[in-house]
Amino acid sequence: MHPEIYSVASINIDEVYSVPHIARAGETLSSTERQQNAGGKGANASIAAARSGATVHVVGKVGEDGRWLCDLLQSTGAHTEHIAVDASQMTGRAIIQVDAQGENSIVLFPGANQRISGEEVGKALGAARAGDWLMLTNETSAVAEAMEVGRRRGLRVLWNPAPMQENAGELAKLADVLVVNQTELQGLAGYLGIESADDATMAGHVMQELTLHVLAVTLGSAGCLGLVRRPTTNAHEICTEDAGNTRQAGGDAKHKDDVAVIHMECAPVGKEHVRDTTGAGDTWVGYFAAELARAQGDSPESIGALAELTPMMVEHAMRLATYAAGLAVTRMGAVPSIPERRHVDRFLRQKQLFELSEQADD
Repeated sequence: MHPEIYSVASINIDEVYSVPHIARAGETLSSTERQQNAGGKGANASIAAARSGATVHVVGKVGEDGRWLCDLLQSTGAHTEHIAVDASQMTGRAIIQVDAQGENSIVLFPGANQRISGEEVGKALGAARAGDWLMLTNETSAVAEAMEVGRRRGLRVLWNPAPMQENAGELAKLADVLVVNQTELQGLAGYLGIESADDATMAGHVMQELTLHVLAVTLGSAGCLGLVRRPTTNAHEICTEDAGNTRQAGGDAKHKDDVAVIHMECAPVGKEHVRDTTGAGDTWVGYFAAELARAQGDSPESIGALAELTPMMVEHAMRLATYAAGLAVTRMGAVPSIPERRHVDRFLRQKQLFELSEQADD
């Protein structure tokens, strides 16, 4: 049985406006299109994990105006029994501008996301088994409480500390797997007093200081970087090339001390196909978490043992997540853009985009 994922998730109503460029200070712009979608970093990642095939339990809170979001999450395969409806609060909102190049600017109103209590989180996680996964972002309340409960119950904690807050450095010590972008990596490095012009070196120091098992850094158009603490057993599963050689599988995996470093290029999506980058990072996180859980569940020795996550497993999860995010940027909206697993698998096989009209027929 594969481990299940418990996602303490921000759940928002996204209002997306298509604009010729991101509005500047004092500027009024006319939008050419408006969409209202489900959103929130946690909800997006939860849906991505569910569409990848994982069993996902969403823990969160919405207002009366957000009941439809629970129905939508359920329709994607996610479990919603731990989402509370608080009539005294509004559901979180995001006002999103998307320009002609697909870049975005986002203003958040947290709403009910900041009314999740530690008691509610503890009750929800009481149903989890040792070896299940806890996935969190930084958009809700009770993040620290959730991580502490998760560690006590033997869950594998995957944290995406976005948006960054002052206590991120301390909370990161409670994570087993950390997913950050370049800005967040630099913020953690600054907190830890680490200086380096090189992302890989900086990430290596951050990983060692925080005693993480896996650190993944998304690099935008430059792809992503993965650092994996090598297992003390099952060493034969690690790549067989000499240290420092490029692996044939498509990533660049090098071993430094007891850490394997993997660099992955972006999926083959040309700039002309990019419509909206909103939610692409969340899609990456959800697919990455789902594939790590699947990889460990497929290993009979993996129960409760994070040390069994090998560089090969992490590299595969990174590749799947990268291609899922690549598909996501070709569509408008956060949740509407999150691809089904069969479409990601097809993209991986073909190594080239296919028409949206073809996706429904695959």
